[in-house]
Amino acid sequence: MNVPARIDVEGGTHLVLTWEDETQTAVTARTLRAACPCASCRSDTGAKRRAAVLGGPVEIRMETARLVGAYAVNFEFAPDSHRTGIFTFDQLRQLGSSEVNPAR
Repeated sequence: MNVPARIDVEGGTHLVLTWEDETQTAVTARTLRAACPCASCRSDTGAKRRAAVLGGPVEIRMETARLVGAYAVNFEFAPDSHRTGIFTFDQLRQLGSSEVNPAR
């Protein structure tokens, strides 16, 4: 399992993870909200709600980030206050690797 050595939320819009192997990845709040793995977001109604939030010009932000045990992070997103998704460290590493990461 991939384990981050450091987890930072920058400005509420980017999650920056520094991994034990010193690799650094960044994931936007919009990407995280779009990839929410919760049961609600996988339902037809939840998918429509998520699409409505992501389809608008509004900025998607992480209001809170909480560790879940030693394997995942849970976020609360704005503007929709969605907070039921639990993102495993492996999922976060994969999402960060799929984005074009800004130079740091």
